[in-house]
Amino acid sequence: MMRCGWPRGFSVVEVMASLTLFALVAAAVATTSVGTIRYNARSRDSTAAAALVQDRIEAFRALDPGAADLTPGAHQDRFSTMDALGQSGGKFSRSWTVTADSPRRGLATVVVTVRWQDSGERAMTGVTYVCRTPTCS
Repeated sequence: MMRCGWPRGFSVVEVMASLTLFALVAAAVATTSVGTIRYNARSRDSTAAAALVQDRIEAFRALDPGAADLTPGAHQDRFSTMDALGQSGGKFSRSWTVTADSPRRGLATVVVTVRWQDSGERAMTGVTYVCRTPTCS
């Protein structure tokens, strides 16, 4: 009895074409995944740096106006490097610069900068104003 229709199985050309198509799709997915992982790490580091900047700014707001950390000039954090939680060790370094009587007398401009290395030098900066007298007017 004769069968009509498609023969059973696939030809070598069909198998090679499907393998080539699968390889192209797999390569595209792998490239996209690597890029996504890289940008996820960069985003995590940027978020941690922003939190470290904000943490330092909040600490300044709680200090007395005459505190040593608010004297004019450049300051370094007590840890040379810190992790994302502000503990010793890690990839982040935090510093700040205090400019007295800026933008007006009695106020100080404080610029907090967190730096870290990944594929290059990165930095996150925040600015706040702190009252340097018992009453700001």
